Amino acid sequence: MDFLIDILINSFSSLFWGILIAVACVALFATIVMGWLKNASFTAASYIVGIILLFFITIQCTLIVGSIKIINSTDEFELFVERILDGVSQGWEEISKRDSEYIIDKVTEEYPLLSHYIAGGYFQGYNAQELPAAIADGIRTYMWWYIGRRLLWCLGFTVVAAFIGIKTLRRGGPAIGGTSYRKGTTFTTNYSDDVF
Repeated sequence: MDFLIDILINSFSSLFWGILIAVACVALFATIVMGWLKNASFTAASYIVGIILLFFITIQCTLIVGSIKIINSTDEFELFVERILDGVSQGWEEISKRDSEYIIDKVTEEYPLLSHYIAGGYFQGYNAQELPAAIADGIRTYMWWYIGRRLLWCLGFTVVAAFIGIKTLRRGGPAIGGTSYRKGTTFTTNYSDDVF
């Protein structure tokens, strides 16, 4: 949850786009389910499952959007590290562990969100010329891996919601708020079951 809070503080647009994408995904999910089960209608439990799915997908989409923003900012992080290195180390000499920790502390001080993703000792063994690109590449690699995990969580939530949601659908009857019919009555419409 700390990741989500940091993303919210640093970028409100992540939440906006996360909500928008999640609503679109859940609407698509509902459309696909109803397309498969043409003779079914949503029940109150189906709507509750949909709302819970929307909540969890919104969190994951917000984290994904925030991660994409971090990936798009890695060039800025790289330039910032280069400016720090101008005062710490020269040329091709290897960066010491102390210098590496100092640089990472400065980067995470300037960009607090990155403190969740990078650690000082990880970047040992690089010289002053290589370190900025190594940090940027490390952040990009980790964020793509992080996005992949978020997508897998979305898939997992969707599969569970599909299983539960399909079990809660009403088959062959009117939707919530519709007219109920007594046993033995017939119901006809002008609509065809054919899609096209």
